[in-house]
Amino acid sequence: MVKSYIASLNKEEEMDYISQTKSARIASSLEEMILDNRLKSGSFLPSQQVLADQFNTSSRPIREALKLLEAKGLVVISQGRRAQVRSNNLDQYVESISTTIVNSKINQAKLMRNLMQVRITVATSAARGFSRLENRDEYLAQLWNSSNRMEAAVPHIFRKDAKAHAEYLKAEAEFHRTLVFANGNQILSCIYDNLSPLLDTAMNSTKFTPSQMEKRSKDYSYLCEALQNGQTDLAVALVLVTLTTLETKVMDHYPDESMAMISYA
Repeated sequence: MVKSYIASLNKEEEMDYISQTKSARIASSLEEMILDNRLKSGSFLPSQQVLADQFNTSSRPIREALKLLEAKGLVVISQGRRAQVRSNNLDQYVESISTTIVNSKINQAKLMRNLMQVRITVATSAARGFSRLENRDEYLAQLWNSSNRMEAAVPHIFRKDAKAHAEYLKAEAEFHRTLVFANGNQILSCIYDNLSPLLDTAMNSTKFTPSQMEKRSKDYSYLCEALQNGQTDLAVALVLVTLTTLETKVMDHYPDESMAMISYA
């Protein structure tokens, strides 16, 4: 269908079509580099000639690609200067959302419950799609590393070793962060990263018995095994059970939600 469409065009229209197709592909590549921070906020893109060489094309598709990025608010184009990545990128946008939440009058217990439920939802989604991840082995290695560190800390926690307790909670936080980021949703991941210190504070303030921490470390190990073996339903069930139990324990630490109005400002 595409070939027949191109065949129906005159030479000038055909050149316009090819140029637009190239510019869209180039714009998409540059957009991806901006959003994943390979092109830093505030940095200047290479010159149009350098970009043309890199993408093996002429300057015309480059100019059109930059206009597409400008229309999306991703770059600023000024006369006589190279295009510049806008400073109000995704990280800053998400940070502003998180700051607004934290600086507003808010029910602390409700905020904590909502944040933990977001973590459950995102982690469940990540477990469900884990077997289809391109970089599955990389995420799995990170999860196993955190799980093994928790398991290694448990005997020392039974001996009331404060450093081991802190190391366990640090590894547990990293486990959850890895699972959230495996979901592949950049916006949710950034929001989680900005608000996770609140979760970390809650976890550090909650009193867990050594036996509870030992059981959780085993559950994380079972979860790693399920993800490794492609047992999706089991992995999802383990995420739900582990994180729901954790949510219940953490929320026991808070007063009645209706009485917990505070301001972080």
